[in-house]
Amino acid sequence: MTPTPPNTQLLHTGWQFKARAPQIPLNDDFTSDSDWTAASVPGTVHQDLLAAGRIPDPNVGLNEQGVQWVGKTDWLYRLEFDVPSLKAGEQADLCFDGLDTFARVWLNGELILESGNMFVPRRVAVAGKLREGSNELRVLFTSALLRGQAIEAELGQRQLWNGDSSRLYVRKAQYHYGWDWGPVLMTAGLWRGVRLEVYTARLDELACAMSLSNNLKRAEFPVSVNVKGQLSGNVVLELLGPDGAAVGSETLPAAGTVAHTFSVENPALWWPAGHGGQPLYTVRARLDGGGSASLRVGVRSIKLVQEPVAGEEGTSFFFEVNGTAIFCGGANWIPDDNFLPRITPERYRTRLTQARDANMVMVRVWGGGIYEDDAFYDACDGLGLLVWQDFMFACGMYPAHPEFQASVKEEAEVAVRRLRHHACLALWCGNNEDYQIASSVGAYGPGGDESRFDALSTYEELLPEVCARLDPATPYWPGSAYGGPDSTSQTVGDRHTWDVWHGAMAPYQDYPRYEGRFVSEFGMQSLPSLALLESVTAPEERFPASRTLEHHNKAGDGPRRLNVYIGDTVTIPADLPGYVYASQLVQAEALASAYRGWRRRWGKGGQRAVSGALVWQLNDCWPVTSWAIIDSSGQPKPSYYAIKRALLPVGIGLALGQQGVEVWAVNDTAQPQTVTLEFRALTLDGQELAADTREVTLTANEVTELGKFAAEHDAASTIVAATLRRGAAMIAQEVRWPEPFKYLTLPDPGLKVEILSPTSLQVSVLRPAKGVWLESAPETVWDDNMLDLLPGEARVIEVQNLDPQTLTVRWLGAEETVKVAEYERA
Repeated sequence: MTPTPPNTQLLHTGWQFKARAPQIPLNDDFTSDSDWTAASVPGTVHQDLLAAGRIPDPNVGLNEQGVQWVGKTDWLYRLEFDVPSLKAGEQADLCFDGLDTFARVWLNGELILESGNMFVPRRVAVAGKLREGSNELRVLFTSALLRGQAIEAELGQRQLWNGDSSRLYVRKAQYHYGWDWGPVLMTAGLWRGVRLEVYTARLDELACAMSLSNNLKRAEFPVSVNVKGQLSGNVVLELLGPDGAAVGSETLPAAGTVAHTFSVENPALWWPAGHGGQPLYTVRARLDGGGSASLRVGVRSIKLVQEPVAGEEGTSFFFEVNGTAIFCGGANWIPDDNFLPRITPERYRTRLTQARDANMVMVRVWGGGIYEDDAFYDACDGLGLLVWQDFMFACGMYPAHPEFQASVKEEAEVAVRRLRHHACLALWCGNNEDYQIASSVGAYGPGGDESRFDALSTYEELLPEVCARLDPATPYWPGSAYGGPDSTSQTVGDRHTWDVWHGAMAPYQDYPRYEGRFVSEFGMQSLPSLALLESVTAPEERFPASRTLEHHNKAGDGPRRLNVYIGDTVTIPADLPGYVYASQLVQAEALASAYRGWRRRWGKGGQRAVSGALVWQLNDCWPVTSWAIIDSSGQPKPSYYAIKRALLPVGIGLALGQQGVEVWAVNDTAQPQTVTLEFRALTLDGQELAADTREVTLTANEVTELGKFAAEHDAASTIVAATLRRGAAMIAQEVRWPEPFKYLTLPDPGLKVEILSPTSLQVSVLRPAKGVWLESAPETVWDDNMLDLLPGEARVIEVQNLDPQTLTVRWLGAEETVKVAEYERA
C-alpha cells in the first residue's frame, strides 16, 4: 500500500488531451483552444479516442490496422487545478504513479520531470513552484515507437522474437508492440494515478521482512518505516492478527527510520490453495498528523529446492512452503487487457479466482507485460496462489549500456520494494526466454560467445544484487527457461516445452516425453467462445478461414499449425461452430495429457522428477485464437475444466502400454487417503469387456502406482476408465478413448440432461459419450464441463446463473450443437 499523508489531492478529473501538432511551437500547441478532448486519468489515449468516437474499437474486425497512427503520434495532456496556500513548514509533492512512457512534465511553465520508464513511479517536490489558487500541469508524451526507433538507429538493431525490434531499448510493456497472441496497440498516457501530497512529515517505505522459525512455532515481524520531512512527534507501529485484534503496539519517536520487531508464538500459517488457509496479519504505521500506511503479511517460509533426484541425472526444482513440498500446477499470466486502466480490482479477483477454482496453486507473471497492480497480488495473497514473478524482459537480446542499466536498476528496486511483503511471492525471475534466444544466435551455451550477450550482466549481477539486498528471503532465478548452459535442459532448472505446437510439432500425446524438472510454459491453441467471435466479426466473416478470424490469430503460422493438430485428431469441420468445438476439444485433450503425464512424475521425497506445470496461458488481452484457457470475455474454454480435473488434490491417471493399462494415483494432501479404485473396459457402444474394483491407500504427498490391468481387447475400439470413489462419490476419473478420434464411428450416446434445480443438472448416457460440452448464457458458471460420460453413471453438475432456454449441448460425433429441450423432445 502506498503511504498517504492526510492532505492528499487526487488529480484525476479535469484533464484534457490532444494530438501534438508538430508544425506548431510546443507552447502554442499547449495554449491553443482547438482539438482538446476530455481525458481519463488513469487512462490511455486509445481509451479516450474510443470514448470520443475518434477511433473504432481495435478489438473488432480488422480495426487494429486502422489505429496504428495513434502509436506514431505525440500526445499532449493538460490540467488546471487549485491549491490553497501552503502553511509554514509544509512540503508538497506531485506524484505520478505511471507515465507511459517517454514523458516531460511542466508545472506552471517550468519543466519539473522527464521520465522514460513506464514501470517507475515519479515523485517531484513542488512546494516552491505551486501558486495559491490556479495551477497548470502540462505533459508531453513522445511516441515510444518512434523514440525507440531513433535510439535503435543510433545504437544498432538487436535480435528478438515478437514485435518491433526497437522495443528492446524502451522500458515499456513489451506486449504493446504486438506478440503472437496480441495486437500492436502502442498506448500512451497517465496509466496510473496522479496526486498532490501536502505534508509537514510523511511515512515512506513501510517494510516487514517476516521470518518463521524452522519448527514453524515462532514468527518475527521486523517492521521499519522511514519518516520524511519535519521530524517531530511519534510513530505508532502496530501488528494486528488475522482476526483484526491487536497483537502488539509500539510508540517511537519520529526519527529518520523507525523500527521494531514483533514476535508471535504459534502463529497462524499461510498456505498455498488446497494445502491450508490464508490468514494474513496487518502491519500498520501511524504518524502523528502525518497519515498512515499498512501491509498485509502472511506467515510462511518458502524455499526453492534443487537436490539430487534418486536414480536420475540432474537436480530437482520444487518449491517447499512451510517445510512441505508443493506440486505447482498453474498457469502463466499476461496483462488482462491491452488498455491496462480497464483492469479493475474486481476483474483481477474474478480471473484469479477462476485459477484457484481450477485447483491451481501458482501463476507466473510473464516478463513481457507489467509488474501488476497491487490488487493482483492482494488477490493472490487471499486466494493462496503462489506468484512466480518475472522481471520485465522477454524474448530479446537486450542492451546493457550504463543509461539503460541505471533505468533497469531503478525499476527493479521499485518493484522489489513494492511486492516483497506479499505472502504469495515465491520467486523473482530475471527474464522470459532471453537465454534461449541468446543460444539460438550463438551468444550463450556451449561454444557460444557470451560477449555478445550484453544482458547477462543484468540477469546474473544487477537483478540478483537488488533482490539479495532488498528481499533476501525470496529465491532468485536468472531466467525462464534456464538450466545452466542448456536452456532446454530436461534435468536442471525450469523448461519451456514447445516441442508440441512449435518446433517439430510433436503429437500432443507425447507431452510426457518432453518433461522438465519444472515445466514453466507449454500450450496448445484454440479458438475463443463462439459468442465472443460473433461479437467481433461481421456475419459474412464467420467461417474458419476468414480474413478476420486469421487476423485474430497473431501466431504467424498459427492457423496452419492449428489445422494440423485438429486434422490429426478429428475431421476438420467447415462450419464455425464445429471448428470452435474441434479446436477446443483438441486443446483440452492436449493439456490434460501434459498435466497428467507430468504429475505422475511428482514421485515422492528424494524423487521429485517433475514438480510443476504452468500452462501457457491463463488469460487473453483481446478476442483472439490463442493458447489461453480463459478467453478475453472471461469464458473458460473446455481446457479449463480438463485442467481442473487433472489437478484435483487426489487424482487418477492411465497410461496405455503393450502389456496392459498402467494405473496410478496422486495424493497432494497431507494425510493418507483410503479410496476405492474401479477399472472398466468398454466397447464404443457401451458393452463392458472387463471390470475390477479394489480398495487402495494413497500415501500423503506422493504418487502411488496402482499396477497394471489386463486389457485383452482391440485397442482401436476399446475405452478404458479408472475411477476413484470415496463411498459412492466419484472423486477423480480418467477415461481413455482409442486415438485418433477421427477413425472412430461413434453411436448416438443416448444423452439425457435433466435440470434438477436452478443450481444443478444431471447428465447421463446409454452409451459412452466423448467431449460433452454444455453451454448456456454468457454469465453461466459451471462446476464441471467437457465431460467424458460412461453408461451406468449419472453426473451431477453444479451451475450458477443457468438459463434453461439457452441451454445447449454438443459431443464428439454430433453433427451440430443442439438445444437441450429440442434434443429431449426428439
